Amino acid sequence: MMTLAARMLRHRPGSFAATLLALTMGALILTAMGVLVESGLRHHPQPVRYAAADLVVARPDTTFTSREFDGSRHESTVALPEGGTVPAALAGQIRDLPGVASVAVDENIPVNGSASGRGWSSAALTPYRLVAGRGPDAADEVVLDVAAAGGAQPGARVQLLIGGRLRPYTVAGVANGSGTAAAFFTDAHAAALAPHRGAVTAIGVRAAPGTDLGDLRARIERLAGDAKVLTRADSGLAESSADRAAASLLIQIGGSFGGYVVLLIVFVVAATVGLSVRHRRRDLALVRAVAATPGQVRRMIMAEAALVSVGAGVIGVPAGLAAARRLTGELTGRGFLPESFPMAPGLLAAPAAFVVVLVSAVLAGLLAARRVARIRPAEALGEVAVEPTGGGRVRLVGGLVTLAAAVSSAVASVGMSGQAAMGAALGMLYLFVLAVAMLAPWVNRAATRLLDPVLRAVFGTSGYLATANLRANARGTATVLTSLVLAVGFGGSVWFLQNNLERRAVAESRSGLLATRALVAPAGLPGSAVAELREIPGVRATPVRHTSVVVTLMGDGETVAARAVDPGSLTSALDLGVVEGDLAICGRAPSPRPGRRPRCSAGISATTWRCGSATAPPCGCGSWRSISAGSASGTWCCRVRR
Repeated sequence: MMTLAARMLRHRPGSFAATLLALTMGALILTAMGVLVESGLRHHPQPVRYAAADLVVARPDTTFTSREFDGSRHESTVALPEGGTVPAALAGQIRDLPGVASVAVDENIPVNGSASGRGWSSAALTPYRLVAGRGPDAADEVVLDVAAAGGAQPGARVQLLIGGRLRPYTVAGVANGSGTAAAFFTDAHAAALAPHRGAVTAIGVRAAPGTDLGDLRARIERLAGDAKVLTRADSGLAESSADRAAASLLIQIGGSFGGYVVLLIVFVVAATVGLSVRHRRRDLALVRAVAATPGQVRRMIMAEAALVSVGAGVIGVPAGLAAARRLTGELTGRGFLPESFPMAPGLLAAPAAFVVVLVSAVLAGLLAARRVARIRPAEALGEVAVEPTGGGRVRLVGGLVTLAAAVSSAVASVGMSGQAAMGAALGMLYLFVLAVAMLAPWVNRAATRLLDPVLRAVFGTSGYLATANLRANARGTATVLTSLVLAVGFGGSVWFLQNNLERRAVAESRSGLLATRALVAPAGLPGSAVAELREIPGVRATPVRHTSVVVTLMGDGETVAARAVDPGSLTSALDLGVVEGDLAICGRAPSPRPGRRPRCSAGISATTWRCGSATAPPCGCGSWRSISAGSASGTWCCRVRR
């Protein structure tokens, strides 16, 4: 059968070239996307900042727990976008444990926008070693990494931008370590500069010789609470989240595009192979007439598809590896990937793409060969003259059910927002494409009735013949319609979805912006900037801090953008579209007795109050987005439109 399949391919160059081109492009894209997914899945951040620590106490992520419909427990872990913190007092408790040689806290203080400020004791966690000078002894002294020193020597005066303010320091020493820009202050001064008072980014622990690290880790975990105790091999998880975000991005990009390509391969190859089989019905009928069994016919067509897919894999997979290198360069150059992010060589992606292309082609050949193989030899020659009509009752019912599900998903996506709406929209896209694939024969016949008068008027006899041919071959051209809808639908969603989202976000931001000027700085502005601006005649200034929060969405965690604002002056700079209540009084909560519910003004909803905002439950605003203001006396919530 392989020999016969090769001969038939040689005599059908048109269908062979079309199928080869589709499979080659599929293998190329699948290989490139597979390299991205493989790189994201296999990425494990190597410790740099805490390479010399035996154990690291940090909170790089948070876990959401929910219950499934069957009662099972579901956990979703989400990386904290700005990194978590642990109590600084925990370092003293760990220091008192037996087997602990030294403990150092690490504060991540932004310096000059790109460097990291730390206490001098945390230099031993990397480790950093002095190459000139000494360690800092006073609050106005600093030790700079070689990358941050820029040629400065001990005794030189430097200006460092910290918290939006330029501060003068004397260079006490120059250190060499990880190669990343760092500035080391005295531990006391670093604690004063830390962005989170009473909390630190991480606590590094170095064990005494002969200490059982497993036992020490268990004892620290009992003290750490929600924080994680990471071993040296896993301590890279506590460092910058840029690599973790890049790994997640690669998995999302590769998975989404790869899924589209697999569907495109299946439908496009099924269309080309199906049309090829229909064009060769006379040849296949002759094969059946000379006593070829249905299994032999199926194997012959599947062998043809397999031969073409092997050739496509030989061409497409190496081209995909080259495309992956080019794609990596583009992602790195445009800032989506750190330059140091390790990309996988594709040892798993390449064979996986080859197998996917091969299996897809063989399955497409099997689907195309089903009907031809079922023809009895006595009916084979008569069958070639008759084009089958109808699509089958099961196909019609299934298509209508899928169409109803797609419409329901479309309605649901309109009523949602955020990632939930995006997920519903993608599900709607899959359902509509599947519905078109199942209802394609009826869609084709409806199109002939609709377009027949137009085509006759424009093209005359040629238009009439076109509609007549489509009407007679409504079932045969169903795969062509499906592949076109799939390509246009998925292509449109991929190419235009991000542009539409970006355009909509910009439009919403502009519509709610009342301020005429914005004062920004990469390293942030000092707290005194607002007061200084307000002293200028005719200027009304509102402080805005951009941040991110992690919220629960259908049992999973989702990171959303957030802004911290001053409710007293907010209305002069931003219009949030308040439909109930008054933002000016959101921050002024009454002073009820503990355990009681605050009295609400008109349009304001309040939640049960407890002493201390940290223990206050979230505002009960139903389906409305909320702006909350917590204090020692209560929590108020204004309903706003989104």
